[in-house]
Amino acid sequence: KIIEIMPISVTQDGNAVSRLWCVDSNGDECAVHVEDAAAMPLVGDEVWWQSGKVYWDKDRRELNKGGYSYSPALTTS
Repeated sequence: KIIEIMPISVTQDGNAVSRLWCVDSNGDECAVHVEDAAAMPLVGDEVWWQSGKVYWDKDRRELNKGGYSYSPALTTS
C-alpha cells in the first residue's frame, strides 16, 4: 500500500516524476519512481510493479516506472 506520494523531479521531456513510498503486509517499506499521469493512485491504494510498469486499481491502470525500486530509509535523514 502507498503510504506517501511525493513529487521529485521533471524529466527532460517535461514529464513530472513522483516517488511512491509503499509498505507491504509484512511491514517492509520500498519506494519506486513513476511518471505522473492524468490518473494517479492515492495514499492507501495497493500497487505492484514489474518490467517498467506500476499497476494499480486492481490491475486496470498502469504508470511508467523509472529506475529500480529502493529502500526509502536510505534516502531520508
